[in-house]
Amino acid sequence: MAFDDPKDNLIVLEKYASKNTTSFTLEDAVSVTGLPVIETDEAIKNMMEKYDCKLKVTENGDLIYDFGTSLERRDKKTFSEYFADFVRLLWRGFQIGYKLLTSVFLIVYFVIFLVLLIGAALASKDGDGLGSLVGVMLRLFISIFEWNTIMGYNNRYYKQDRHGYNYQHYKEKERILGRKKKPKNPKDEKNYVASIYDFIFGPPRVELDPLANNQEVATFLREQKGLVSTSEIQALAGWRREEAENFMTECLGMFDGKGDVTDNGTLYGDFSQLIRSKDRTGEEPVIWYWDEYEPEYELTGNSGGRNAGIIAMNSFNLIMSLFLVFGGWLGPMGLNLGFLGTFFLGGFPLIYSSLFFLIPMIRWIRVRPLRKKQHELNIRKRLMRVVFQSYNDGTEHVHEIPLTKLTEVANAQRKTEEKLDAKTVDRVMKDTLADLGGEAYVNDNAEIIYKFDLIAQELNDIDVLRESKKEDSDLGDIIFEA
Repeated sequence: MAFDDPKDNLIVLEKYASKNTTSFTLEDAVSVTGLPVIETDEAIKNMMEKYDCKLKVTENGDLIYDFGTSLERRDKKTFSEYFADFVRLLWRGFQIGYKLLTSVFLIVYFVIFLVLLIGAALASKDGDGLGSLVGVMLRLFISIFEWNTIMGYNNRYYKQDRHGYNYQHYKEKERILGRKKKPKNPKDEKNYVASIYDFIFGPPRVELDPLANNQEVATFLREQKGLVSTSEIQALAGWRREEAENFMTECLGMFDGKGDVTDNGTLYGDFSQLIRSKDRTGEEPVIWYWDEYEPEYELTGNSGGRNAGIIAMNSFNLIMSLFLVFGGWLGPMGLNLGFLGTFFLGGFPLIYSSLFFLIPMIRWIRVRPLRKKQHELNIRKRLMRVVFQSYNDGTEHVHEIPLTKLTEVANAQRKTEEKLDAKTVDRVMKDTLADLGGEAYVNDNAEIIYKFDLIAQELNDIDVLRESKKEDSDLGDIIFEA
């Protein structure tokens, strides 16, 4: 007998999975728990939404729900993840504190320059010029406290990295002074205060959101008659096979889907209910994994001239503080600052100016491997495009691709991207094959061949299913309104 509350059915199934086995069929769960088939199926969907799960297919076409060695919540964090969050929180706090410290130094210079400029404006006896000048300086003062150095997270444009890959980049806050003369380098259009902050901590990097919080896969399902295979989820997000399988089961729970198997043993998700709609405005667009390159890891995002000016400014502060602390150059002037005076005028600026250079140096060490990884991921995207897209007669998906052909097609599809050589392609494919469920072998002609039987079978089977499935997304006319 089923409970009235679906949560109670879920509790029963959780107890069954915890005490007996975390790998079972629908029939197993029904037999042991005594729940009706419909309620058990619903409880399994709720479990897949709550816990990590993989679907397995037997040779007879039966579905096995595998929740691993124990029930692991999808939202459960490991100790390393909690530690990483803690480190990010500390780093964020340090950034805010150091930027506040930077603002103190900037304010000192601001006040000095403001006095000088107002004095110059008064000397010129130009009242209008004074008002305009004060307005500009006030905007400059406000910019000191704008910790985000970008226009806004929705303000983006595309720029190109040194390998020719176009990626999303935030629009930087525009400079306040000197707008009439457009600089030769677009990086010099950035606010100077923003350039200082970016010199220390680096500019914000656009983080690509896999599947845009599950909205993109929902759009994809509506466009593809509610059917999706594991390989297509990989093509959408670039995930490893295991990650895509886990996400498939999560979607089955979230979007009221049903896992099924084709005659060839291909597992797929059927979300027929999701395609029924009245209004599809505002849906997240479908962007394939390879159509969005990884953003570059920038050290400062400033021009060379801008960085040179910032380095010169801080070098002056650093040298003067060194002289004050270790050189005693105020002694001949008859000034005895004492310990506190020496610290606040010399020691404190020395620490600040040293960190000003030390932080970017440490970031440079970290950025180098990240840039290499970003470059490899962009090459991987180009190769995955060839693997997933048919390039023969367009009637079926290719399951074998020679290394030379893969390299040739990837280069033929490029626009501004770098030209790849076979050695680079083979190196990246070695790391990609396992993720895509593929394998490599050498034929009789000593040529490297990549096989993707699983991807080809899944894409071909899902295409056949879509062709035979009648689309039923029309809600029809309203026959009753309360």
